[in-house]
Parts: sequence; structure tokens; C-alpha cells
Amino acid sequence: MIRMMIVIATLTLSGCAHMRFAHNDGECPEAFPIKGNANSYRYHLPGSPYYHRTKAELCFATEDAARKNGYFSSKAR
Repeated sequence: MIRMMIVIATLTLSGCAHMRFAHNDGECPEAFPIKGNANSYRYHLPGSPYYHRTKAELCFATEDAARKNGYFSSKAR
């Protein structure tokens, strides 16, 4: 819960044009296709193995935007 509050505060205060909240079903808007998982701080690219299974909290326009907001690639282990 605290992580989600931090995510909401960051999104609200940053006014970031490269990040949006996911839809209620965990899917991302077309212009923000990169799914961000707030629990793991991992992002998933379209076409990646877990992309369709991931319910996003945040969506990013670019990988750079995801990394700048503290997320890392789901490939990095």
C-alpha cells in the first residue's frame, strides 16, 4: 500500500508526460505500451514473455522513462 501511495505521489507531482496509470484491467493505453509493476519495480515490453500476464499499475512511453522512475527491465535478473 505504501509503495502504491509513493507511485501515486510521484505521478501526480512529476507531471510526467511519459507515464500514465494503467486501465482498471491492468492494460496500458496504446501510447504508453510498457507495463510497470509497482510491487517488483519491473517493467515489461510488448512481446516479452510475461507481458500479457502482467497487470500494470503504471504505463510508460519509453524504457528510458521507466528507468528514470526507478523501474528495471524484467530481463535483468
